[in-house]
Amino acid sequence: CADRKKKMVPVKLLVLGAQNTGKTALCVRFMTKRFIGEYDHKKEVTYRCSRMVDQETVDLEILDLPWKSSVACIESSIRWADAFLLLYSITQRSSFQEIPRLKTLIDKTKQIVPTVLVANKADLEIGRKVTNEEGQRLAKDLGCGFRELSVAEAALSVEAAVFQLIRLVLDQQRPLPDRRSYMLTVRHALTRKLTRSKTMQW
Repeated sequence: CADRKKKMVPVKLLVLGAQNTGKTALCVRFMTKRFIGEYDHKKEVTYRCSRMVDQETVDLEILDLPWKSSVACIESSIRWADAFLLLYSITQRSSFQEIPRLKTLIDKTKQIVPTVLVANKADLEIGRKVTNEEGQRLAKDLGCGFRELSVAEAALSVEAAVFQLIRLVLDQQRPLPDRRSYMLTVRHALTRKLTRSKTMQW
């Protein structure tokens, strides 16, 4: 058992978003597969579980902050976390407009952090105020992954979004020879090759 414990990879996720976007419902859905629609919690909750992701046993902590948290509280939670789920509701434009502010807080507090933008309540198409394209564009602008889903309807989509985020963390932790400099080397090599092929006259 001690051996198994040693191999567990700790991953800490923080869920952020405006009120009534489904943050707590998403956490509970991921933990229990059940959907509970109404929550009114006034304090932060940390969920713990272990999951198998790509042959890695992940010891997962998910922190769900109440919307009324102070900036200081949000910043200390950002420092604690390895990765972020940013949530908005497609039926609530103000929650979508809140996302850049939250991402700015994250970027101010941490360097290069895995983040997935989640558009919730995709089952409420009739009340849609934010298009899928707008969500994708914002995710691209902010350098986030993107998922549009319905916490109410699809436990598997919720799991896929959380697993996507965990994989981003695991990729960051894998001891490849300085992955960033490797990617830059590849990029420079490709750029040189393209420039050369443009200038050469055959």
